[in-house]
Amino acid sequence: MDSRPGVRIRLATASVALVVLLVACGSDGTPTPPTSVRVTTAAAPANACMDALITGILVPHAAWGIGLQTPGTGELTRPIFPFGYSAVVDGDRLALLDEKGRLVAHTGDLIQSGGGSIDPGSVVLCGGIEVVPG
Repeated sequence: MDSRPGVRIRLATASVALVVLLVACGSDGTPTPPTSVRVTTAAAPANACMDALITGILVPHAAWGIGLQTPGTGELTRPIFPFGYSAVVDGDRLALLDEKGRLVAHTGDLIQSGGGSIDPGSVVLCGGIEVVPG
């Protein structure tokens, strides 16, 4: 091995880059698909939806995948997302995706949607979930 400092730095940098590449890709070099996270969704597409305005911060939740936290009080509720919605790990946050796989919001985002409560600990969210600009 060459003992010159510049060569050692380049070798160390190349080694780190290789490790990062191997972690980000499968063993055959193909990108690793995003890790999905289970969230609660409606069992079928909705024909109608309740009219209340639901607002909250999306937060990671061990049992629900994503919870909804009420600003100010910190109260947690279980959101029931529209049929076909899903979530994936996106870096250090979770990404909520719509039925077509498009990004809707990330954990940490304040969102709003039409919907309503179905029991003291759960809310149904309709399509049209939007991030509230901060």
